[in-house]
Amino acid sequence: MALRLNNVYKVALINFFSSLYFYLPVLTIYYQRRGLNFVQINSLWGIITATIFLAEIPTGVIADKIGRKKSVMMALFLQLIGEIAFIFAQNYLHFILISVIAGLGFAFQSGCIQALVYDSLKEKGKEKEMAKASGVTEAFYQSGHILGALLSTLIVSRLEPGRITWAIILTALSVGVALVISLFIREPNLDYSHPEQSPLKVVKNAVGLIRANASLKRIIWLGVLTTPFVGYLRNFHPPYFLQNNVPPVWLGLSLGAGGILAVIASKNAYKFEASLGVSKAMLTATLIPGIIYLLMALTLGPAVAFLLFTLNFGSMSLQEPLFADYYNRHINSQIRATALSAINMISSAYIALIGLLIGWVADQRLTWAFLLMGGIVILGALTFRINEKHVVVD
Repeated sequence: MALRLNNVYKVALINFFSSLYFYLPVLTIYYQRRGLNFVQINSLWGIITATIFLAEIPTGVIADKIGRKKSVMMALFLQLIGEIAFIFAQNYLHFILISVIAGLGFAFQSGCIQALVYDSLKEKGKEKEMAKASGVTEAFYQSGHILGALLSTLIVSRLEPGRITWAIILTALSVGVALVISLFIREPNLDYSHPEQSPLKVVKNAVGLIRANASLKRIIWLGVLTTPFVGYLRNFHPPYFLQNNVPPVWLGLSLGAGGILAVIASKNAYKFEASLGVSKAMLTATLIPGIIYLLMALTLGPAVAFLLFTLNFGSMSLQEPLFADYYNRHINSQIRATALSAINMISSAYIALIGLLIGWVADQRLTWAFLLMGGIVILGALTFRINEKHVVVD
């Protein structure tokens, strides 16, 4: 079956199995049982993003040199190693080491996955379908989260240590399946390799493109400053539900319901843009998470808390396919993975630094953290609005 699928659907299947996590709904509880506070918990995501920051450009250059397929395989291999190590982790230092491994894996995957999909479409003259293809891959990614979250209600509902360990083992097995599927990816038949150029020159060309392209810079600033903080939302998920008296069994169900909305949002993002136009679509897609964060700062009871988390988690996937399309329109194949890695590097640095502040604020009062995240997202959405002229490339 994998041999007959095109690259878009192979990537989609990889996204599905590599996102099939069975312990995410109780991850914060797991960390807290190991003695971690919110600053330390958020710092782990900060360490991941800091590692991405340091590794993004080198891994992007490697992807442009050796090909997208090998880079995806390396990313999944590192992810598998991280999950196996997670089974045996006992303290903050162990989690730090695992976060570094995870960051390296994300760095290998972040730029080359989009580049692989776009170049696979481009060689068939279908690059204008990038938003649609990105929606498909994102939908499969969210589907993995949905199934994992729903099954977690059965596997870890009683929060027993042994059950959580089994959830981690099952997650590792799923990542292993994704690694096997990556063996069947077909490298796009495009001349994007450049052995005659040094890595330094590739980086220079990618950075030069970003600096010289005013429209691309504005899109990047919008993407960075309206990042919906999905990792931090997951960290605050259990205490937010506890604060609103939501039963623990609803942790997995809310992630599953949010994932269903995310699939719908990501698959229909290109239709959403076609209906509203670039300006209104992007403003709406970036504003929604910020507004919901402000509402989450209020204590409104179990039902409303469940609804707000579900809507926020689901709506976050509306913007990703659009940003993927807009970035790729401005970047040529020769430096695509490197340029995308440079963009992700900027985003990673921002998320790592702001996450420490958000974690410290959450340790003081969780509602303040939601107000902070909502205010940042809304300010970014209103300050760096884009329109059709920013995404049309001559």
